[in-house]
Amino acid sequence: MRQIYNYDVYIFDCDGVILDSNKLKIDAMQRALESSISDLDKVKACVAYFRNNFGRSRFHHIDVFIEQFLELDKATENKVKKNILEEYSSQCKSLYLQADITPGFINFINQLSGKKYIASGSEQQELREVFKERELDIYFDEIYGSPIKKSNLVANILKAESSNNAVMFGDAISDLEASEINDIDFIAYIAFSNVPVELTKRSRLFGFNVINNWSDLYGEKI
Repeated sequence: MRQIYNYDVYIFDCDGVILDSNKLKIDAMQRALESSISDLDKVKACVAYFRNNFGRSRFHHIDVFIEQFLELDKATENKVKKNILEEYSSQCKSLYLQADITPGFINFINQLSGKKYIASGSEQQELREVFKERELDIYFDEIYGSPIKKSNLVANILKAESSNNAVMFGDAISDLEASEINDIDFIAYIAFSNVPVELTKRSRLFGFNVINNWSDLYGEKI
């Protein structure tokens, strides 16, 4: 891997990387499921899948819930899917507005001179509105999100920049996979990850850095 200041393009996931929002969103999904599903064992199974596959879009997760866990009859599938999605989405913007920025992130990003992007599993317009309201949009050249798949978001960024001299920062397996698919470097930020052990193991297998603090990247306390 290159020295941290030697990349042309820096790509960040959002949840658990820029914002300490993982637990908030897991709790929100549980509430959304409980508003439509009375079987708590099924809710528990869905939440476990959501936690372990964090970083993928809400549309992906709810499709999986319907197809694999909830065992609904065809007549009610669409209604339940719509209700869960609406309830979860209604909570997300307020959660984003209250979520803390991860410690030292602003100091870190201010030291980077390359192009800076977000590629998130969160819904794109929602994310743009929140970052604008919190005045965090000023740190990024562009903010991208779902429903486009994360690996495709990364591919589009690299194409726009005409450069593969890029690194992605993520806390989920989906972030690592997006980097692998696009043949760019990856840094695992595990301070708030839902899967720190697995992500650490897989990242180190590929020779990628694993950090707990943003200051780990340049050896100074922020």
